[in-house]
Amino acid sequence: MEQDKETNVLKNVAKRTSQLGLIALFVSLGITGYYFMLGLNISSVMVACFSLSTILILTLQYVRLIKQAQPLILAAICILLVVSAFVEGSATGQYFYFFPVVVVIPVIVDYKNSSNLEFGISYAMVVASFAACFYVGHTHQPFENISTAINKQMLFANAGSAILLTLIFSCAYIYYEKKHLKAIVNEKNLAITARTKFLSTMGHELRTPLNGIIGALNIIQDEQDEFSKNEYFPILKYCSNHMQQLINDILDFNKIEADKLSIHPIEVNLKQLLVNSTLPFYNHIEEKNLQLIVEIDPVLDTMVLVDDVRLIQILNNLLSNAMKFTEHGFIKLIAKCSQIDARSINVNFFVEDSGIGIVKDDQDKIFETFGQVFNESSRKYNGTGLGLTICLRLLQLMGSSLELTSESNKGSTFSFDLSLVRPAARLEKAEKIIPGAESLFGLKILIVEDNQINMMIVKKMLTVEHAICSCTYNGKEALELLEQDCAYDIILLDLEMPVMDGYTAIAKIKQLYPQIPVIALTASLIDHETLSNLMAIGFDDCVIKPFQPQHLFTQIKKYNKSSLMSNVPDQLQV
Repeated sequence: MEQDKETNVLKNVAKRTSQLGLIALFVSLGITGYYFMLGLNISSVMVACFSLSTILILTLQYVRLIKQAQPLILAAICILLVVSAFVEGSATGQYFYFFPVVVVIPVIVDYKNSSNLEFGISYAMVVASFAACFYVGHTHQPFENISTAINKQMLFANAGSAILLTLIFSCAYIYYEKKHLKAIVNEKNLAITARTKFLSTMGHELRTPLNGIIGALNIIQDEQDEFSKNEYFPILKYCSNHMQQLINDILDFNKIEADKLSIHPIEVNLKQLLVNSTLPFYNHIEEKNLQLIVEIDPVLDTMVLVDDVRLIQILNNLLSNAMKFTEHGFIKLIAKCSQIDARSINVNFFVEDSGIGIVKDDQDKIFETFGQVFNESSRKYNGTGLGLTICLRLLQLMGSSLELTSESNKGSTFSFDLSLVRPAARLEKAEKIIPGAESLFGLKILIVEDNQINMMIVKKMLTVEHAICSCTYNGKEALELLEQDCAYDIILLDLEMPVMDGYTAIAKIKQLYPQIPVIALTASLIDHETLSNLMAIGFDDCVIKPFQPQHLFTQIKKYNKSSLMSNVPDQLQV
């Protein structure tokens, strides 16, 4: 591959040399005719010889008898100018041609791939030739007898030709530079596209078995209390959750680098959103004997437009980072309102900890991609170094930035500000849905999943909640089952399956059974744009693998509110 790339570079240099050499050839032929008209036979023969030598060099390059024509053409030009000074003297202005020669060197020598020695030799040749031309032109009598009037005409012609060539070669240099930059950008984009596709595939393949691990651990925790108290069980839980976070960080960062991540605000209650963002951390923080302090300004109990997924991701990364580097003391989330009016609200966010802190000289390093600070106190902490980078990039998309205040052994405080729009239509409190307040009792659910382990995990999760589950392994089997019985309350449909995938199946399901809600099950990383595309083709929502049972239950309840209470027996209704 490297050899092919080098060959293409040589071909491009040869092509540029031929193109610019032909321009110099046409100019020299014009000057030959002009000198002949002025009666300067020796000068016209001299320039004609240069023209013939240029034709010979370009021909030899065309038939591939020589690999590089540029050194020979450059030498021929320098020799011509020195001989011209000897024949004509300095009054004719042949030294003007050194200006286009200097401009054309970076184009024909290809300084990007040439050694400094080769590049230096080319310029040294031009400088030496200019010095020789100046010396010969001013110290020797012209070999050809030229009148003062003709000298002026030749000076005008040479100066005009030199300026014209300088302009042409300058434009050519700019053109080739832009072409080179465009090629680099295209090559980078192709590399990013290939990397994105690779990571997307790998992320899908890693998430699928990870969903089985996390799902099985949750089922064991619910059903076998003795096993869940085993000393190794928390290790399995931590490792699986940590792996899930690493995969998410890598895929998110890749999407940011490919410039395919955008912000999609939705209407949410800000206080409720912040409270929900801290819920997953209480158990872990209690296990480390730390104190979690949440201080939310009461004014923030209002509806705002914000990308809830990305804001929670930022806060989760900051809280996880604080928890990782704090062994004693507290972790604090603070949200304050700095300004509010009918249309907008400005909020200051702070995540503070009493951890190991960061010395001032190292504070910039932690925001670098894959950057981590290694010292005696922090070398035991592992991670990709992507969390803070992702937070910073996401905040930049939101028009904000991430600030750090820290002191070694005294803790750190990460802060950022957001200006959020308040929806005009609704400013009242959001409805609070308490997870687990309703049962899945009696719901008929069709699971369409080709992975047997994931199929077993999802079915077990749902049957524990007293749902009635049917299982098929691809879209074709699902349609055949629906032909026999379409009385299902919801369908959980995997996207990537053999025989008939979820994308094909959803179109036919919505055409034949539009009344049944369909939730996509996928191991791919879903953002708002992808979710919008899924909903546009018929899906009501999606659940991303690996998932926690409560998230799956919440999604099912969301699209079956009308049938839930009717399915619950009288003795279970409150």
